[in-house]
Amino acid sequence: MAAISVHQFAKCITCHAWSPDHSMVALCPNSDEVHIYRKSQDKWERVHVLQKFMLKIQAFRVQREIEDKMVWTASRSGAFSVKSLYSTLEPGGSAMFPYVGIWSVRVPPKVAFFAWEASWGKILTLDQLQRRGYSLANRCFLCLTEAETVDHLLLHCVMTRTLWNLLFSLFGVEWVLSGTVKETLLGWHGAFVGKIRKKAWQMAPLFLSPRSLHDQIVSGIDWSARSNRIVTVSHDRNSYVWNQEAAEWVPTLVILRLNRAALCVQWSPREVLPAFFYDHILFLQTIVCPIVPSDDLKWT
Repeated sequence: MAAISVHQFAKCITCHAWSPDHSMVALCPNSDEVHIYRKSQDKWERVHVLQKFMLKIQAFRVQREIEDKMVWTASRSGAFSVKSLYSTLEPGGSAMFPYVGIWSVRVPPKVAFFAWEASWGKILTLDQLQRRGYSLANRCFLCLTEAETVDHLLLHCVMTRTLWNLLFSLFGVEWVLSGTVKETLLGWHGAFVGKIRKKAWQMAPLFLSPRSLHDQIVSGIDWSARSNRIVTVSHDRNSYVWNQEAAEWVPTLVILRLNRAALCVQWSPREVLPAFFYDHILFLQTIVCPIVPSDDLKWT
């Protein structure tokens, strides 16, 4: 590690983790990124940066001095629109998808994108992880009684319904939620709440969804010795599990169930799930034990 220049980072390193063969090291330079270095001869070279996908896109700039033109063939004007995309993807057209309730509402892009994923049923709930091959017990982490699905977690869980009922009481309305997230957003009309409160009503269902990206300082990282996976945890109370696919590190599991920010993270011996460490042990048992047996945890 002495070969890495101390002047490469503008801020201090908050945490680090070594690969199983000690040929690579992952560093968190006090930000929402993870830098992976590999030793090449007598020096260390940065080979990967685990960061938000949008940051990678924003790093590219269009060369204005070069004449170029992009044409979207799905629309007559040649300009891309979400409506034309849904018309192409869905046989029934965009009328059967709540694109207005997602993309036309004044919310941050990541909130709208999460609502879009939830409408398609593609967020990483436990039933989705089981379909991808993860051996996990499917039980909602909020109510601990029903299976965790997209519609249950965001609409029908008794804990989630408390938030919905609070929302409806603030607007002074009575509302019956539909069976799915997609149907709920399709029927989310707010003409009856008045012109002044209509915009707030349109934004309300999207802001009841949890966040799904690291947007604060990474506070803990651990590199798996058995499966070469990296787990990260941030002050935003979310956690990523990263797998290396070809030349990229891809977050294959996002854990959105931490009730408070963890100080560090460490894989359990069997690597069923990572264990999160707080300022006292009892809180850790409350989070992990319903999913992983206590003898699987690695205590330090």
